[in-house]
Amino acid sequence: MRPREVIDKYGRCIELISMDPFFNEVTVGLFFKEPLITIYSYSKKDGLENRLQQIRDRIVDISGAIPSDESNQATFPCSMKDGCCSSPLRFVIKEAVMKDRPNDLSNGITCKDLRSEMILKIDFSDEGGINKYTVSGDGNAPKPEIRYRAVVNGLLKYGGFEKIDNFSFKLKCNTRNDKVVNLLLPLARNISATEESLAADDLAGQMTTQSLGFAAN
Repeated sequence: MRPREVIDKYGRCIELISMDPFFNEVTVGLFFKEPLITIYSYSKKDGLENRLQQIRDRIVDISGAIPSDESNQATFPCSMKDGCCSSPLRFVIKEAVMKDRPNDLSNGITCKDLRSEMILKIDFSDEGGINKYTVSGDGNAPKPEIRYRAVVNGLLKYGGFEKIDNFSFKLKCNTRNDKVVNLLLPLARNISATEESLAADDLAGQMTTQSLGFAAN
């Protein structure tokens, strides 16, 4: 298919990975057209269909998505109404393609804070039908509340979540999805570094889209 035909069929391109390190360095795109996300590549390499299914299965495993009937498609429990749950997808596809590691929740939603000795953590609670996530921490930090607010702001920015208060948030669709929150927490703790990484990715994506004939956004 031509780029215009791909967009007409699968929707807007959320993110392009310029080189898949685990499959012949092919370019892989993630497209969204409600209610489905589609993993697609223009490559004609043998074995591509299996690789796209592997990526789809990785997305399901690390983000809480639900596999669709097609081997390269998935959705989320909310059916992604009005773009819900689409904001984290640029990070999800990058993790699914570029890394080969589990989204480990054995210790809950936690990660080391980069600016203190504190371990950041996020706890889930159902409060009167509101699926609420609250940021806190264990260990020493000069002013932990400042770090909690910063992490919440990062999660709102990258996850498209809705703020409840300075330390709490919920998913736009009010579902519970510990996997996607856990995936975003390390990114939200250091927004400046994440923004630098995104800028580099955007530059690589622009070079790729120019050669393929369509834009990532």
